[in-house]
Amino acid sequence: MSATEESSTAPNTVIAVRNVTKVYQLGDQEVHALRGVSLTIERGEFVAIMGASGSGKSTLMNIIGCLDQPTAGEYLLDGIDVAGLDEPALARIRSLRIGFVFQSFNLLSRTSAAENVALPLFYSGQRAGSAGKVRETLALLGLAERARNHPNQLSGGQQQRVAMARALINDPTILLADEPTGNLDSQTAKEILGTIRALNRERGLTVVLVTHERAMAEIADRIVTISDGLVLSDERRAERTPAPSPPAAASHDGRQPASRLSEARSFLWMALLAAGRGISRNKLRSALTMLGIFIGVAALIAMLAVGEGARAALKAQLDSLGTNLLVVLPGTIRFNGVRSGIGSATSLRATDGAAILEEDSAVSDISYVNRQSGQVVNGSLNWSTSIQGVTPSYLSIRDWPVVAGRRLDDQDENNARTVCLLGRTVLTNLFGEFQDPVGATIRVKNVDMEVVGVLGVKGHSASGQDQDDTVLIPFRTSQERVLGVAAPSSAQAQSTVFFTPPNPFGIQPRLTGFVHTMYVQARSTELVKTALLQVTQTLERLHRIKPGQPDDFAVRDLTEIAEVAEQSSRVMELLLAAIASISLLVGGIGIMNILLVSVTERTREIGIRMAIGARRVHVLLQFLVEAALLSLMGGGAGVLIGAVSSKVISKVAGWPTLLHPVVVLAAFLFSAAIGLFFGYYPARQASLLNPIDALRYE
Repeated sequence: MSATEESSTAPNTVIAVRNVTKVYQLGDQEVHALRGVSLTIERGEFVAIMGASGSGKSTLMNIIGCLDQPTAGEYLLDGIDVAGLDEPALARIRSLRIGFVFQSFNLLSRTSAAENVALPLFYSGQRAGSAGKVRETLALLGLAERARNHPNQLSGGQQQRVAMARALINDPTILLADEPTGNLDSQTAKEILGTIRALNRERGLTVVLVTHERAMAEIADRIVTISDGLVLSDERRAERTPAPSPPAAASHDGRQPASRLSEARSFLWMALLAAGRGISRNKLRSALTMLGIFIGVAALIAMLAVGEGARAALKAQLDSLGTNLLVVLPGTIRFNGVRSGIGSATSLRATDGAAILEEDSAVSDISYVNRQSGQVVNGSLNWSTSIQGVTPSYLSIRDWPVVAGRRLDDQDENNARTVCLLGRTVLTNLFGEFQDPVGATIRVKNVDMEVVGVLGVKGHSASGQDQDDTVLIPFRTSQERVLGVAAPSSAQAQSTVFFTPPNPFGIQPRLTGFVHTMYVQARSTELVKTALLQVTQTLERLHRIKPGQPDDFAVRDLTEIAEVAEQSSRVMELLLAAIASISLLVGGIGIMNILLVSVTERTREIGIRMAIGARRVHVLLQFLVEAALLSLMGGGAGVLIGAVSSKVISKVAGWPTLLHPVVVLAAFLFSAAIGLFFGYYPARQASLLNPIDALRYE
């Protein structure tokens, strides 16, 4: 058995490379970097691998450091076949068991020396006491005063010491140094090699040094010479001085891994810092990337505010008609072959209302209305308005408050008093804004009437009619003294016979005229449909409507109108939101494009992160955090501008706007989702990079 084979089976062997080959495919040509290399390294040993450029020594180093995989052969680390390990296990080895010192330093340029050194701690989740540990490690290498300096503020030797501190921060058992003095002057090179020698002697650190200079290799206990992918010689220069054995736990990686929560917190903090630096590194590009999200969110917020405001205004208008309300209108008539529209027939009578209230259990109250346009006069001021004769229950059914004076009551109705209530529009035109009209006398169609109250503001109806442009008078007063008793048309009188039921209102029997409109209130929202059916059946019976014949009345369910209006408004709101969302999609595409560019620019950085312990999921999440941060910043600015824009639209155009907090939150979260969705592809491309290929990227 050869010496190499004997050492490979020794219990103190930490690295065993057996008949390893590595072939690179360059187009149609195969390049054999290693040709059956076998090598064993014991724990605590200092080995120099020497050879000319292109001999395969760096390839062997990359395989030992779990950055690359051999084409054939075995690599055992502490007796474990590395080829059988998955990506997270390999990343853990690079994080905790192996420290890398690169020839070109491979420091992150936009971070300080302390932050470069602390980077492996984030990936291993070992952040407890990290600040103190970073200071100690930098002090060990003589850089205590340079912790805040960036790499471009350090000399070559200082940068190499920072790289060594980063390699040592997680207390690895193996230190791999690839041409660590190649870019340094001779004096600095000796200092670096002296530091490495001291770490080997004092800590028992296993060191593998790659160099092409004999003078540098002679500091090692053992020199392995490689040429053309083959081991030419393995020279032990002297008996190795026994080094202090590292703790058994460290030797076999028995240290307890950080908890998932601790690791997640550690990585999230690092990802946020890295994302912030990535965004600040290219401020103009980042601002242009956020512009699409900003415009999309601002447009979405403004349009939803307009749509929601319109829907709320419509709902308020419908609510102003009253609750649980049915409206009964006269039907149509046909005369000489010509059919008129709804309301042309005078088919509703006051006695119909009495019958509905008595017979229909789902009905809680009823009011009927006569309506005409007429002139009202106050001194030298006059105004043409809608004059409505109403029963006392009208105001409660319509949920219409009286803000000054009193309501119409049963005494006003029964005695046909000449009193009236004024709507806000009539009040303004007859008395001005600030004059109290209660007690004043006005003329309503040449009838003097006392103003006993002022109605609250109702606003415009769903059809656009000004509901406040009205004068309300007792229904009986309207029949007997102001508007007159409506009479049926000749065709209606010839074809319809009416039944007069008992009158529970206490209204005198002579009140039997026709009415223009009835307002019927159901006992609850759930009984509106039942009330509609009962009212229809009662009127069909009273009006002797035969099966198959059209009704001479129409019953309108205002809840159905409200539902249709609500659906139409919601469809319009969704349409506006969809249009605004297009800008968000464009912004998302911009984020994806910029992140793809960023991945290309930062390929080497990705390789460095993987070499010091980052897993693929870490790289994936880091770029996703950056995409989400871009989106959230653009979304936050968009929410602010969108809210301001909605107020400006309301002021300038006079449109109602309404912005709910849930809409703001939804738009904000949607912008983040857009960033995550479009950022996933570039983030995944970054995470799939091969560590060694990323490190070699120029």
